[in-house]
Amino acid sequence: MKKISLLLSALAGVLSFAQGSPLVIQNYSSFDAVGRLRTGTPGTPGPYMFAAPNFPYGSYTVPAGASTQYNTFDTSGTASLPITIWYVGDATNPANNGSYPYNHPFITSVMNPSNIWGGFHFFLTDTSTGNTDTYQLGNPIVYPGFSPSITGAFSSADWFTITTPSGPVTYLQIF
Repeated sequence: MKKISLLLSALAGVLSFAQGSPLVIQNYSSFDAVGRLRTGTPGTPGPYMFAAPNFPYGSYTVPAGASTQYNTFDTSGTASLPITIWYVGDATNPANNGSYPYNHPFITSVMNPSNIWGGFHFFLTDTSTGNTDTYQLGNPIVYPGFSPSITGAFSSADWFTITTPSGPVTYLQIF
């Protein structure tokens, strides 16, 4: 009985932190960051999401000099760089796979409590030289191949979470 209580407490702890952190993205560089913004479940297989392309771009893009904040997945369509569609993948239940509007009940009831911000797999291209820096930046607990801090040939980027009096805030900063 103690083991069950311990496991339930641990699960409650993980779920209490799921989507508990707004994501603030700040692109201080002079290059567009183009790639896949991802969510996931820490340490366990489960559903994950990719942000759909944000208008007018063909991929999820954080323009040079732009910043935005996503408070929750189901309010992401109201941000300054809106994510209006989430692509969901779920190997544990393929019936969940598909595209969902940001404010769909599935995003609110299933993805908000189970997912956290996972990372951003992106590239920056210096159009004057043709050089490209590629990043797999994010939380290595969610995506083991991702790193929280990377320096490229002409840019650098960091992914970190700070604790504020109102709770944790995750930051993605590109320089």
